Amino acid sequence: MTIDRRTFLHATGMCFGGVATFGFPTVQFASVPEPGRLVFVLLRGGFDGLAALVPVGDPEYADLRAGMAFEPGDLFGLDGTFGLAPGLEPLREFWDAGEMVALHAMAIPFRTRSHFDGQAVLETGLGRPEGSADGWLNRLLQVMEGERSGIAVAAGMPRSLIGSYPVSTWSPAELGAVDDAYLDRLHLLYRSDPRLFNRFEAAVQQRDRVGDESMGEGGGRNADVGELFRAAARLIRTEAGPNVAALELSGWDTHANQGLVGGPLDRLLGRLAEGLVAFRDEMQERWSDTTVVVMTEFGRTARPNGTRGTDHGTAGAGFVLGPRVAGGRVVADWPGLADRQLYEGRDLHPTLDTRAVLKGIVRGAFDLTAGQADRVFPDSVGVRGRVDLMA
Repeated sequence: MTIDRRTFLHATGMCFGGVATFGFPTVQFASVPEPGRLVFVLLRGGFDGLAALVPVGDPEYADLRAGMAFEPGDLFGLDGTFGLAPGLEPLREFWDAGEMVALHAMAIPFRTRSHFDGQAVLETGLGRPEGSADGWLNRLLQVMEGERSGIAVAAGMPRSLIGSYPVSTWSPAELGAVDDAYLDRLHLLYRSDPRLFNRFEAAVQQRDRVGDESMGEGGGRNADVGELFRAAARLIRTEAGPNVAALELSGWDTHANQGLVGGPLDRLLGRLAEGLVAFRDEMQERWSDTTVVVMTEFGRTARPNGTRGTDHGTAGAGFVLGPRVAGGRVVADWPGLADRQLYEGRDLHPTLDTRAVLKGIVRGAFDLTAGQADRVFPDSVGVRGRVDLMA
């Protein structure tokens, strides 16, 4: 019998920070084989890839973006075409170490400008929004060999991890820390119910690994991204830690006042970049076998709108980080920014399928066969995984 987080919290009549769990299986995160660890970071809201991985070398860029165009000197140049937004400057550590691949003109296979549909496709790994409630991370756990486990570092269970393989979730404290005496009383109370007791024990041990994390107002919603990433690393880096994890950050839907250097989007990018650096540092020696993927559900319009923002678009950017990455390069079949080159005359044209990226990464991180990767992304038999992304 399974129990979900809502039922668990309802049954206990409480929520104590850092201890909430979902569907804990045999969860002591059974020992994990050597292969790798994969962290999927979803930026909900569709971030503007043209303002993050900036094609400043495209001859049409400056005119197209007009008042929202960065000057070349604002950016950390990656190659002759692209530069990183100032907020992402901390990522140059990964770039310089050959531990970062920047992806552009990337999109899910279903053309939509709906957040709901876009996130559904990205998280299920299917070709359309309908067809399955399972997420591709959960299917990945199903096809991997050896002992493995997955965790969501989020207030709820993201769709990418939903499925038949049991996984857990952790979120930072939102109602304050719970003292040990209170936990001791709960310990005695739950002993009469083996099913609840096992989950309670697992949750307490998870709390011990991470500590009482209070993320401040907004919980994990970008209130302190660095602390969220550090907490995730403390969960993942342990010998028996999960080898698949999902994190999500919201607030990337920038219809107005998107800004340039130091503006609202640039500050968000800065918190993301600092969080990724904090995660790497906190992983310590475990960073050596970890790969982090950063994606969003869609890009945004190539031209700014009338409120100094951008609207829902199609292709966008993403990043893959880690020592196993064949890094130090931008991977993009760049479609160009001239009017005739835009998708439907308004969006960056997609030339790279998110599933090709993800299939290549899971094959490299977990030594999967092409057939196993196809089972993780069942609509993508004709999509070849970009195995060149991994060293």
